Amino acid sequence: MMAFLKSTLRFVYLFQSAQSFVHNVIRVPDDSRISVSLSSSNEDGRVVSFLLDSKHHNDWHRYCENVDKNLEGLVSPSPESFSAIHSAMVRANAAISMNIEDIVALSRYLVKPNYTMELFHDDEIVKWRMIQGGSVEGVIVDSNITAEEGGRELYHEFSTLQLSQMALEIATNTTNHDANLLSKIHEVAQQAEKRIFLTVGSDLRGPQSADACFNFALAGVHNSSTHLFQNLVSIGTHELKRAGSRSSFPTKIVLHIVEKFAASDIRKEDAMELYQIAADCLEKKHYKDKMYIESLRDGTFGFHGRPLLWLWRFSSRQKKVEIDNEGNGKWKDAINWQDEFQDTNKPLVVDIGSGMGTCILGLASTSANIHDKLPIEWSQCNYAGVDLNQALVRFGNGVASRWPDARKGRVKFFCCPADDFLSNLKSYHGRSTLIMVNFPSPYRLDASERGNLQLPSAENFMVTSKLFELISALAANDTNESYFMFQTKCEDVAVYLKNECLSNGMEGITAGDKAVENIDTIYSQKSVPKRVKEWLRIEPLAERAEGNLFWSQPILPLDCLPETEIQCLSENKVVHRCLFKYKNT
Repeated sequence: MMAFLKSTLRFVYLFQSAQSFVHNVIRVPDDSRISVSLSSSNEDGRVVSFLLDSKHHNDWHRYCENVDKNLEGLVSPSPESFSAIHSAMVRANAAISMNIEDIVALSRYLVKPNYTMELFHDDEIVKWRMIQGGSVEGVIVDSNITAEEGGRELYHEFSTLQLSQMALEIATNTTNHDANLLSKIHEVAQQAEKRIFLTVGSDLRGPQSADACFNFALAGVHNSSTHLFQNLVSIGTHELKRAGSRSSFPTKIVLHIVEKFAASDIRKEDAMELYQIAADCLEKKHYKDKMYIESLRDGTFGFHGRPLLWLWRFSSRQKKVEIDNEGNGKWKDAINWQDEFQDTNKPLVVDIGSGMGTCILGLASTSANIHDKLPIEWSQCNYAGVDLNQALVRFGNGVASRWPDARKGRVKFFCCPADDFLSNLKSYHGRSTLIMVNFPSPYRLDASERGNLQLPSAENFMVTSKLFELISALAANDTNESYFMFQTKCEDVAVYLKNECLSNGMEGITAGDKAVENIDTIYSQKSVPKRVKEWLRIEPLAERAEGNLFWSQPILPLDCLPETEIQCLSENKVVHRCLFKYKNT
């Protein structure tokens, strides 16, 4: 509660402060004003970088007397620093009034400590020059130029990366059902767009553009800020062009950049140049994973595989959400399916405990065909994710909202208990073709021991008898085959779920040559988890997760695996999987 209050108070304070700060306006003697336009510089809203080249020579001298001397006072790379300031001066002199706070914000990080930027009036043009000697603000305004009151905004005080961190803090430190939460996040995102337009990305070095993009994606920024993501990708691409091949730019930073952009589900058409340049950089650095480089080149790199480990790291740090004794967290309203999906006659794929939503986001995008396991046309389905953690739900909905193609209107994430969602599912027009439970939080093995207090007790385990009853009731009203799949890292949970499925009338789909013949043999090739040792200590004669119903390899297409399965595969950990269908008569 204290963390939530601190976060909220900080947010309110920043916005109130932004409205009350003095806003300096430069005025020339004839009372005409010069203003900085914060709209985008081209028709589609993307930032256009101003490049220093000879054809702009006369333009430079229009707003500064000595280009070389001004470059001396700017931080490296000084041409880019000059470009950002020059662009602001061009826009300022082309309009009516100028916000001096824009220039002050640029000077704070672009002017060297022992220099000061001076703004002066010359022939009815506001110009700038660098003079030796530091000042508190980094800017001196000539006496011929007067200032008026106005307002300072967040983007004047915080870098794009800091604004992204602020958005993520708001998203993760507030209550689940704050009706104004998303609007607060988008206000911060809009401030970031203004910051990028002002700075042309010059305050985002190394992996910072990818970090900011990832933070905004995690915060759940929707399609209203599409250009924010595109501009951040452009800045990341420029940074790789500028420095990616240098020995001082480590391989791990190149990987960091492309993986965080991919984990934000940046559209391939927006990221292809970035990926191509990254592939060139990795080759020059003699990166050994040739398949990784090839995936960057051929367009198969994206929202699957290694990039999802960033999402797993984030989700693993989130506190478990439970429904308390007063019923807080219960879903209060009936779901109007027509409001959630464009076509409610499509078959529905459901992921209960969907986490970051990577599984159904992947399935909604895949062209893979696995009819030998699941005879489902993925492109013809709707997808619903269900989770108690609003931050994770917001991420999935944010990603889906930014899709421009046929996937749009087919994916929705809901923050509610599984039982409540399944009860609402009775009114869905289409059929529930597949229900999945991927890596539910396991119950504590021994209630008498403290263990991991984040884990639910056995009676609060997500997959209850009631849940199976609800799934059975849905399947009973469907003449088509419907499927149920679960995955877990915990062998005892796998045995429990398998037996519950069989006792509730499901028919196991055998794994054939992919079956787990002997689980101890698999453990001997990997490692025996601590939980398994404890479970077998408590129940030495327990049934084991082996036989023809347990799959040793992924059931779903490889580009649709949930982030936890990716983490298990990367760390060579055992995953227990079963697939069932309902026997409808």
